[in-house]
Amino acid sequence: MLKIVNLLFLILVVVGAAAVYDMKMSTEHLTERVAELQRQIEKEKEDIRWYKAKWSALNQPSRLQGVVDRYNAYLQLEPLGADQITTVDALPVKPVNLQPVSGDPMGGYASRLPAVQ
Repeated sequence: MLKIVNLLFLILVVVGAAAVYDMKMSTEHLTERVAELQRQIEKEKEDIRWYKAKWSALNQPSRLQGVVDRYNAYLQLEPLGADQITTVDALPVKPVNLQPVSGDPMGGYASRLPAVQ
């Protein structure tokens, strides 16, 4: 009887050790995955910084004026006229949708929104 109990405890220890080893390996795998995702995030942030710098360089007024001067015959751009400027009151009013919207955080009704004038 004692041999059976000892054998049972030995099997439990081996199964427990295997379970702990499996948890350790999965944790290491997840740690590597997190590190890889953090590297990707840093690369994306660096790319965003590069694109913002490039956008800023491309939007320099002196560079844009050079492009306009170079391609003026093709673009046929004209200076902004005073008749092209308008007020907010002159813009057409967008109709308000009064239909219930599913997943709306305001209770499902767009009609609860304040009227736009």
